[in-house]
Amino acid sequence: MPILAADLVRQVKSAIQPLYPTQEVEAIAYLLVEMSTGATRMDCHLNKEVEKPNDWEQMLSRLAEHEPWQYVLGKAWFRDRIFELNPHTLIPRPETEELVDLVLEKLPHKNTPYSILDVGTGSGCIAISIALEAPNTQVSAWEISNDAQKQAMQNAKSLGAKVSIERQDVFEWSTRSDTEMWDMIVSNPPYVLFQEASQMEKHVTDFEPGLALFVPDSNPLIFYQVLENMASKHLRKDGWILLEINQSLGQETKALFLTDRWRNIELRQDFHGKDRFVLAQKDI
Repeated sequence: MPILAADLVRQVKSAIQPLYPTQEVEAIAYLLVEMSTGATRMDCHLNKEVEKPNDWEQMLSRLAEHEPWQYVLGKAWFRDRIFELNPHTLIPRPETEELVDLVLEKLPHKNTPYSILDVGTGSGCIAISIALEAPNTQVSAWEISNDAQKQAMQNAKSLGAKVSIERQDVFEWSTRSDTEMWDMIVSNPPYVLFQEASQMEKHVTDFEPGLALFVPDSNPLIFYQVLENMASKHLRKDGWILLEINQSLGQETKALFLTDRWRNIELRQDFHGKDRFVLAQKDI
């Protein structure tokens, strides 16, 4: 049955009004309506009619229970592409888009193949974006979750990206062949301390996969330690490692690379001005 797109926007706003700041409510309402019906913000202002989605009431109910709109729809935008999600994949964030920018910035200006590994690929948003935006690269990805790996493979197929996505626990990296080498390793690993959970929004802690979010309070750099060790063995000389990090542990993460194995070590800030990335180049 046709309904005004603007009425759907009002219904979304009503469902989530108490849960988010006013500007976020506005943005979510228009995004949800556009991604579920195709009606743009302008269509809403022009009183365009659309077909109400069959599961609309269920969607509103899920939104009212704090479930993120990305999981309600099963998809999200990342670098102007739509990536399908499931409950085992993190919701892609703008800061991670910046990580892809850093990868592209470090790529050499040459036509010879350049091999890149994305560790903990989740939905595949990093690996797939690199493969599509730097077609001369050979991109591989590791993922420990079977359900996340399947989602990443489906996203690669639907977006037309050539990416090899394997089930692999980074803590078992030593099982890989000693001859397996990459020119670049990139990762957005778990880095949120359990003690930080109480300060986080309910729609994050209740719905996003803890396996991809949290690290022990007693060893918050556990993933960065293993990534540094693995990269020191499996990066070619002059290769780069690029990592998204916990903003409160920038100097501590950078310090892991202050050895004779690395040079050109950088701590970079995100668009909010927060410590968010560590980059290092293999020296030996």
